[in-house]
Amino acid sequence: MTRRPTQIVIIGAGYAGLLATVRLAGKTHGQNVNITLVNGSEVFVERLRLHQFAANQSVEQRPLTTLLQNTGVKFVCGLVSRIDPEGRELVVQAEAETRRIRYDYLLCALGSVIDRDSVPGVRDHAYTLTPSGPLSAVALREALPALNEIGGRLVVCGGGATGIEAAAEFAESYPNLRVQLVTRGEFGMFLNEPVAAYMRLALTRLGAMIQDHTTVTAVRANEIQTEAGMIPHDLCLWAGGFAAPPLARESGLALNERGQVLVDPFMRSVSHSEIFAVGDAAHPIEEPGVKVRMSAFAATIMGAHGADCLSATLQGKTLRPLSFAYFGQGVALGRHDAIGFNIYPDDRPRAPYFTGRAGYEIREFFVRLLADVAKIERRWPGFFLWVGKGRYAASKRRQQRRAQVEPAA
Repeated sequence: MTRRPTQIVIIGAGYAGLLATVRLAGKTHGQNVNITLVNGSEVFVERLRLHQFAANQSVEQRPLTTLLQNTGVKFVCGLVSRIDPEGRELVVQAEAETRRIRYDYLLCALGSVIDRDSVPGVRDHAYTLTPSGPLSAVALREALPALNEIGGRLVVCGGGATGIEAAAEFAESYPNLRVQLVTRGEFGMFLNEPVAAYMRLALTRLGAMIQDHTTVTAVRANEIQTEAGMIPHDLCLWAGGFAAPPLARESGLALNERGQVLVDPFMRSVSHSEIFAVGDAAHPIEEPGVKVRMSAFAATIMGAHGADCLSATLQGKTLRPLSFAYFGQGVALGRHDAIGFNIYPDDRPRAPYFTGRAGYEIREFFVRLLADVAKIERRWPGFFLWVGKGRYAASKRRQQRRAQVEPAA
């Protein structure tokens, strides 16, 4: 009798999900496996370029059907409304119909969403760099030109990389705008003092104002309430942090306090071994040699590793634990400037620093590479490699040595 194909379903086609899909298709080629990718959009969204898109720059469209050509993957454009781990099926809203898709293995690459609910009024009155919907990057792209004509006031709430890049981009693209960035902590110190100083200087040169040590308590239609008083605005962009989407919580998976799926070193859910999770919506219970933060770089590595582990599971091979190191980061400061720096191996910025046009071009190279890696992987399965694969084992050895010393002490 012919054995029924193993049904693998992947949810999400961001940096983690798309690479996982293409890599897994290559690694399982010729096996009795069916792979289905479910995503709410028909295109791959370059999240790292949403501030550029909102500033009316031309951003390359990447249709998923083109990226999946000749992979054998079935693509379903729809939103997953429910995961049923007991019945091993998904409920998907696709166009005007509700579909049920069963699986033997599920890989969740749900990504993250901008947290609109931690501060009152954000959901109703603030734009966000999301790809579609009300008050999204699309709506912001339409609103900014008119605001620039009247010399309106744009307030960016959030002093992380997203907020800094957006403030710089809008200040350069729309010179009549009065751009103000508001951040709770000291500006740029989530990185280090030299990087923060350069970013502050770059924003100041572009005419943007920086107000740090300011906690936003509410957003209203034309003003922002802070602990220090009111800040008027014509338009507010909220870049105050990310959260995991609620789907995993609603489906009964084991989560951390941020709503991320808890996974073992092989990207398997600690509560449901047939479910793998990668990217921003997943969090390893064991540190893979470095702390895992929400980022496109970490998501890409987790996507590749999740595909490798699922492929090994199907073939009965020994699984290897997640292990990696960060090696570099860059923050764009408009269309001609950026600062890039070394963060190997512990995610802490250090020299050398690359600034100006050189910094911009180096950052641009890696942003393009992250967007293109799935396309390259489709041609050469296993192409994507990363540094730090021995850091997990080294971390375990350090833990064992400490455990041996502490009882003696």
